[in-house]
Amino acid sequence: MHVPGFLKEKILELQRHQQKQHAEVVFVWFGVFEEIASHIESLRICLLPTILSYDAPWPVRKVPLRCSPHFIVHHLETKTYCVVTSMSESTSKIWKFNGDDKEEVLEERDDRFVEVQAPTFSIQLFSPVNWQMIPNTDYSLEAWEHITCFKNVILAYEGDRSGLRGYLALGTTYCFGEDITCRGRILIFDVIDVVPEPGQPLTKNRLKMLYEGEQKGPVTALAHCCGLLVSAIGQKVYIWQLKNSDLVGMAFIDTQIYVHQLTCIKSLILAADICKSVFLMRFQEENRTLSLVSRDQKPLQVYGIQYLVDNTALAFICSDADKNLVVFTHNPESHESNGGTRLIRKGDFQLGSHVNAFFRIRCRVGDVSGERRAGQNIERRHITMFATLDGSLGYVLPVSERTYRRFSMIHNLLVQHLPHIAGLNPKASHTFRCRYRLNTNPARAILDGELLWSFIHLPVPEKTEIAKKIGAKVDDIIEELMELDRMTSHF
Repeated sequence: MHVPGFLKEKILELQRHQQKQHAEVVFVWFGVFEEIASHIESLRICLLPTILSYDAPWPVRKVPLRCSPHFIVHHLETKTYCVVTSMSESTSKIWKFNGDDKEEVLEERDDRFVEVQAPTFSIQLFSPVNWQMIPNTDYSLEAWEHITCFKNVILAYEGDRSGLRGYLALGTTYCFGEDITCRGRILIFDVIDVVPEPGQPLTKNRLKMLYEGEQKGPVTALAHCCGLLVSAIGQKVYIWQLKNSDLVGMAFIDTQIYVHQLTCIKSLILAADICKSVFLMRFQEENRTLSLVSRDQKPLQVYGIQYLVDNTALAFICSDADKNLVVFTHNPESHESNGGTRLIRKGDFQLGSHVNAFFRIRCRVGDVSGERRAGQNIERRHITMFATLDGSLGYVLPVSERTYRRFSMIHNLLVQHLPHIAGLNPKASHTFRCRYRLNTNPARAILDGELLWSFIHLPVPEKTEIAKKIGAKVDDIIEELMELDRMTSHF
């Protein structure tokens, strides 16, 4: 780096005055700043916000809630965030049957008896301006009522040009005990704009309840499809239409044991069962028919589900209780799919962490050249991000057949070339594992990205040797890795 001559002289002068008083040293340094400012025409002295913590890879700010958070949902129209929280209170009351009805009874217990902790759930609206709760926007639920799902759903609305509007949908379950039949409720809120109170500009948003109705079973999952509300209630999946502040049933279908997640693309509905793996449904709006298209017939304890989108190709990814990632496809023309009624397992990967959440982001196209973008249809390729219970983030990216074959050869060479971390073979440690024996072989179609990225940090002779074995150039391999990085560099 080139240092101007005047700056060298000032630094030498400062070193000669190190034995003098501190005030003189400060004066000399300000003299250096004045000389620099006269040459660069501007000098800015900035301070980082003190409310943020910079010890983490990303700047973090903690907002104290004094309660336990469960869900957080972003309302797109008003740019606000709705948070579900709960506070536990000790109680000696329990619910019992009294003939044909139930009643709350106070049980007399000894002083040393550990009382039951009954959580009280509530929802609160937060403003992104200062991350404080908006006054008069909290809503408390009934006692013994648990919120099991919370989504921002896009439903049909005649007052908008697009015909759709975002609402906050809640699914709840009453947990009274084993002797009382479990019920639930569906609540739909709208975030409206009102005249703010004097001196409180954040009070321009309020929660307005549009629908509140009790269901015949626990509401375990919510989603939206074609402007309609999809809900999993007990052992059934219902589709509702919001009409005149009321939910009108459109279609329903019987499912397996316990559906705890729903995700939709257009008219396709992907559902996750806690014991019976995943299944794909389709809603035909013209006939108002909800039908089962295909399902995985192997038992799988699913934690989370999401779609894998690559241009016109669509696949389904799920995580299970054994810390695996499994990819399924629907191909009715394949003999293995049994006429399209069975999902085909195309890939699996032992991650080593429980994945409980997925979400999709479109690939970034700003830094990718036009020729490569047109050749690979990057605009229609999505990154499937996942979050684990260990507090880590990762992503799964679909690649072309040509790219996969090249990276697969590099992956096999790196497994043999690099020393194994903790003595774990990368290929063996990421092989699908299950607590019970299956009569199928692992489908290794997912490559370890961290192992592939270690190719960049190898010495030049080793890079050349690996590239020569697969018949490629080192620069081409690095360019493909950099291209994947550019497509996924959202954060």
